[in-house]
Amino acid sequence: MYLKRLELQGFKSFAEVDRLTIPEYELLMQAVKLKQVDNDYRNHLQAFLNFAVKAEKKVGKKSIPVFKRFKKFYNYKEEIDKALKGDENSKNSRYSGIGKLLK
Repeated sequence: MYLKRLELQGFKSFAEVDRLTIPEYELLMQAVKLKQVDNDYRNHLQAFLNFAVKAEKKVGKKSIPVFKRFKKFYNYKEEIDKALKGDENSKNSRYSGIGKLLK
């Protein structure tokens, strides 16, 4: 398991591992732990989204889905546009006034 974990970091042999200093090794192991935290976050987010997409609201005596179409739950095109605009979006974010205050 030790070698398998280090192979994930790009090491192919114990000789390469032996050339690591202790601080480098500790940093690599910290990176592995942080990567695991990121994976756990993604898994928990997926579980939450699975729950959210099944949400229903009461209308009279019936329950109807909150999201009737996937596009209402997640608008892919809109998210792509946001990602491509990048800095333009950050000007309109709710934290945009903080920069003015700091200046």
